[in-house]
Amino acid sequence: GGAGGRGSRGCARAVADPVAQLDEERGFCGLNGRYNADDLRAEVTRSPSGLVQLGLRGLEVVSGLGFYALSCLGDSASGGGEERTVRARAQQLRELLARLGPSFIKAGQVLANRPDIVRSDYMVELCELQDNVPAFPNSEAFAIMERELGRPPREVFSAISEEPVAAASLGQVYRATLRSSGEEVAVKVQRPGVAPNILRDLVLFRWLGGFLNAYTIRNLGCNAQLIVDEFGEKLLEELDYEQEARNIVDFRANFEGDPYVKIPWVNQELSGPQMLVMEWIDGVRCTDLDGIRSSGIDVEEFMRVGVVSALRQLLEFGLFHGDPHPGNLFAMRDGRITYVDFGNVAQISQRNKQVLVDAVIHAVNEDYEEMAGDFTRLGFLSAETDTEPVKETFVPALETIWKDSMGQSMADFNFRTVTSKFNKLVYQFPIRIPE
Repeated sequence: GGAGGRGSRGCARAVADPVAQLDEERGFCGLNGRYNADDLRAEVTRSPSGLVQLGLRGLEVVSGLGFYALSCLGDSASGGGEERTVRARAQQLRELLARLGPSFIKAGQVLANRPDIVRSDYMVELCELQDNVPAFPNSEAFAIMERELGRPPREVFSAISEEPVAAASLGQVYRATLRSSGEEVAVKVQRPGVAPNILRDLVLFRWLGGFLNAYTIRNLGCNAQLIVDEFGEKLLEELDYEQEARNIVDFRANFEGDPYVKIPWVNQELSGPQMLVMEWIDGVRCTDLDGIRSSGIDVEEFMRVGVVSALRQLLEFGLFHGDPHPGNLFAMRDGRITYVDFGNVAQISQRNKQVLVDAVIHAVNEDYEEMAGDFTRLGFLSAETDTEPVKETFVPALETIWKDSMGQSMADFNFRTVTSKFNKLVYQFPIRIPE
């Protein structure tokens, strides 16, 4: 596939690096290895003004999070566990993350997809961060377009929306028509000044992570600073729109000729580090069930297409979309599925692809003891764990969860119910969650 030749990049890091050790153990390959915590800290603190800005940002972050924590403690002390109080605190957290800016919004988006860390009522609120993000001024967006294009946008686009059609944590999107071909395109523009702010926040995240290491090692099997490192590496990749353009090219090559998957084309000549010009996708949001049905799309067939396209990424190509939230998945009116926003993609090693295939076979054959072995091979159970006493209780628990799910029809199957049951195992056994 199009990912050919990229698999070894990022795996050449020295094994003495704890991130590389973890990657090697789990068979993980990063895309480019741009992130280095020590270099990042040195860059942010190089000048006196940088130190001052870091300190001021630290005060803003600590005071915001501290005030929120005190509010939650106040609820606990007063016995405020009612549903309305929890909902209010979840909303307060979402608003705090939005106020603290792009890196915190991104962290909230990640947590919204982690039912093993965040309770469901908080996840519902955090999911709003995947769509409901304030836009930055249009004048700044058009100035960036002109700088990236080297000429006024009107010379390139015969029409362009005056307002963004979507706004996200790192950028916003305009709808335009290419003057040269009449094709409709999405023009994604990066938020001005977002990179320096994110670099400062990553330094702060890592500092704060030092206080959480004991907790995350105990509950997630990985120290918090390594989780920050993984988050930081992916975030820096998302800031590189030229890398995203290359990701789109790779995905299109992988799915070339697939009758069920639509990958938009990208115009690399008009794109740059802070602007991306790609095919406009006129689809139906994948969670808009009424819209999908009214378009004449067979819902169960669309679900099958979505599952197969995801499995091809994981088991065939080894290059997969790393941020498949509802805002990035659409149903085409001909029944195809389409993906957008390729800033966050990841690779899976050949070894882990094989283990995933084995896990599917073991699940279908109801071989729960081998499934438990797959968990170790995928890094959910540490290689140092004495698995024999664990298996005595882990295997029956796994069997109970899987058998309850296997008998359900597609209409009754709820993936979140399965994951919530599995999450209970996380706290009963020495299971860690790979980043």
